[in-house]
Amino acid sequence: MTVEYDPFSDAAMRNPFPLYAAMRAEGKPHYIEKYDAWALARFEDVWEASQQHEGDVTWTDGATPGQLFLGEPIPRAFTTMDAPEHRRWRAVVRKDYTPASVAEQEQRFRALAREVLAPLLERGEFDVYSDYANRVFCLNSGYNLGLPKADAVTFRALIDDMLHRDPGQVGGGSERNQTAAAQLGGYLFEFVQTLRANPDLAVGHTAAYLNAEVDGERLDDEGMVNVLMNFLILGSETTPMVCAGAVYYLGQDQALRTQVLADASLVSPLYFETCRYDQPTNMLCRRAVKDFGLGGAQIKAGQALLYIYASANRDEVEFERADVFDIFREYPRDLTYGTGGHKCLGMHLATMGARVVLEELFNAISDYELLHEQCERVFGEHLSGFARVPITVTRESHQIAAK
Repeated sequence: MTVEYDPFSDAAMRNPFPLYAAMRAEGKPHYIEKYDAWALARFEDVWEASQQHEGDVTWTDGATPGQLFLGEPIPRAFTTMDAPEHRRWRAVVRKDYTPASVAEQEQRFRALAREVLAPLLERGEFDVYSDYANRVFCLNSGYNLGLPKADAVTFRALIDDMLHRDPGQVGGGSERNQTAAAQLGGYLFEFVQTLRANPDLAVGHTAAYLNAEVDGERLDDEGMVNVLMNFLILGSETTPMVCAGAVYYLGQDQALRTQVLADASLVSPLYFETCRYDQPTNMLCRRAVKDFGLGGAQIKAGQALLYIYASANRDEVEFERADVFDIFREYPRDLTYGTGGHKCLGMHLATMGARVVLEELFNAISDYELLHEQCERVFGEHLSGFARVPITVTRESHQIAAK
């Protein structure tokens, strides 16, 4: 049976997993004639392309389907650079994302999580994504950039509007998307101008990039805005979705929920299985710059490739009972944070932050109930997972988290 796959179709944006299973069953990369592109739905194809073909593809034509296929803007930041330029620009803040540096941030991050969580517990009902996890990571991103708390929250709301998709919408060209992007860019430009005039006010990542010179190049105002927007988006988007998903899937199984809420050592396995089962980075894209073979397909220079992580992580060949949520499984190989030269810079921070967010929630309650009918998944081409997971909590603290 021929698989009709378009990343912008309603079916693909609403529930792509049946399409992904059908493409994996083809036994090779799936060719999308409409876009002259290859969809890599199998784990092995994504892994091989990432590990062995970094020099055969470019990121400079964009990392999202909208950028490659619809001509949407491609902000120049290290995430859309090729090696070795990519590594040199991300190295500006690399030391802040080492395991040792992340460990030093845990106490501050835990205090932030408790600050955000406290009033929510008093309410007794809240959305795990927007009210809690997303807000914690958003405020942490703002802290790393030296933004006032109120600004960080405002900026995150604009990012949500930038990424919003209405049914039938193809790409990010709606008035809502464009207005939010213009407002956020304007705010960040003013922020950069203020710091140019008062460099002593710059701290964290902002100070690092304002003062950085890589291969004789210093960032202009547009470059600084791109970097700031990059950190704001990536630092407060995918990991909170995993936290919300973890609470959602745990909410389906009372026995497992009781077990996890009583044992802090199960929080990390819960997080990583949620990443596998419901990978928030649905896909990232590249364009081939050379001809090469991959998984039985012949890729031609100029063709686009969709690395579909959400499908790869459900590959039955790689994972036994791939469609079963099992926090006790083992992972011989892992695509949680990608692999290869563009593997996620913030992986250690994301892992620590998610663990803390979930520990603090589970430590403060004895049980919770999902408001199933109010849960919502992301509707879009680039991300996957839950953007709304409302719960009601029972507050009888049992202290699972280390103090």
